[in-house]
Amino acid sequence: MKVLLLKPINDVYYIVQPSLGLGYVASIVLRHGHDVRLLHAGKENLTWERFEREVADWQPDIVGIQMLSSDYLSTMKHLKIVRRVAPGALTLVGGAHISGDPNGVMAAMPELDLGFVGEAEQGLDAFLDLPREAWKDPRALAQIPNLVWRGDGRTVVNVRTRIKDLTEIPFPAWQLMKPADYPVAPHGNFCKKVPVAPIITSRGCPFPCTFCAGHNVTSRQVRLRTPEHVMAEIEMLYNDYGVREIHVEDEVFTLHKEYAADICNRIIASKMDLALSLPNGVRLDSLDEEILRLLERAGFYSMGVGVESGSDRVLGLMRKHMSTGEIRRQVDLIKRVTNIHLTGFFILGYPTETVEEIEQTIQFARSLKLDKANFMFLSPLPGSEVWEQYCHAHSEQIDWGNTFSYRITQGLTDIPPQVMRRLHRRAVRKFYLRPHIILDMLSQIKSREQLVYLMRRVKGIFA
Repeated sequence: MKVLLLKPINDVYYIVQPSLGLGYVASIVLRHGHDVRLLHAGKENLTWERFEREVADWQPDIVGIQMLSSDYLSTMKHLKIVRRVAPGALTLVGGAHISGDPNGVMAAMPELDLGFVGEAEQGLDAFLDLPREAWKDPRALAQIPNLVWRGDGRTVVNVRTRIKDLTEIPFPAWQLMKPADYPVAPHGNFCKKVPVAPIITSRGCPFPCTFCAGHNVTSRQVRLRTPEHVMAEIEMLYNDYGVREIHVEDEVFTLHKEYAADICNRIIASKMDLALSLPNGVRLDSLDEEILRLLERAGFYSMGVGVESGSDRVLGLMRKHMSTGEIRRQVDLIKRVTNIHLTGFFILGYPTETVEEIEQTIQFARSLKLDKANFMFLSPLPGSEVWEQYCHAHSEQIDWGNTFSYRITQGLTDIPPQVMRRLHRRAVRKFYLRPHIILDMLSQIKSREQLVYLMRRVKGIFA
């Protein structure tokens, strides 16, 4: 069969890097002997006209789309195009949004045939074992874990399973997404070396943060790849694809310190000329002096940390289980024992948060020893506690096109949108318009391409 896998068109591309989700799915499809094309709209600067031509000319048997909440509206448009120009294609959607709201997605997208919630690899593997005539057989579909389908006029969500042994999954199909072919636009737009490749060493996060929906995809149970398995992928990327920087995308890389230490020691022993980063963020309370020094010795030069708010009341509502005092002590520790660059993540517009508390967050960000700060508006991610409490009953009214981190979703806060935008601009200006921050950022720009993507990101923030 011919299988097209798609990272959808979006009007703002915050991160342009190989998609691990699509890469893992592609490896399963390839293992079944099918022909796979992978289209990353951000990398390809894909237009709607070109997408239509690609589908019409190739006539894929299956079109699979990875959908975030910010891709919701564009995914609907992609599906309509596929149904029109390749009516025989089976359409599939997976990813974070459908994992949090499978019923809503199936109801809103009549052109969608099937979906997958959570970790799709095992279910897709089983589905591809089916003969084509069984694709509409309810008895066959009911046996596929994590599958979402329509039966007797209703949406059916099969039993959700998680992959216990992550080493059973083949590596992402790196041959379809060679890191050197991607623009230099990873997290934060800054990197030390190129090419850059993302990896994960684990899946799952046990923490109950109310704004996060990651548990719908990877569950709350943390499962670790073996250090040998991780190193085999890193060495393959280094030797076969020339990768010189690795971004560890885990949610909880430092949660199990012995595990993180084992990987660090193996990287040190390998003598590979690697730079490493933790851009997705680590739990500040998972860090101590020993693991920090080892991370730096292994080549980690940058990490993100989830601060979220400068108000202890709001931190309590978010269930961060950390106070502003504890956050400050941990940031001070990192800067005292390492030279690791720190990016703090902050959320503005949490339900019941006041203007005064947002001002507290702005001042708190300035007072911390951070090198960069990302100030993001709260998004109602399906499956998060925020979505369940404030948006589930009104999900049909949510403007999913504005669920990107730098756009305001109506209804989450009583603060007027124009005031929120003013506060956001103030946060960015107050943090970045300081000489030492500006000079440090300018020193990290390695190419014209990086500068172009940085300016594009700034435009997206203030649009």
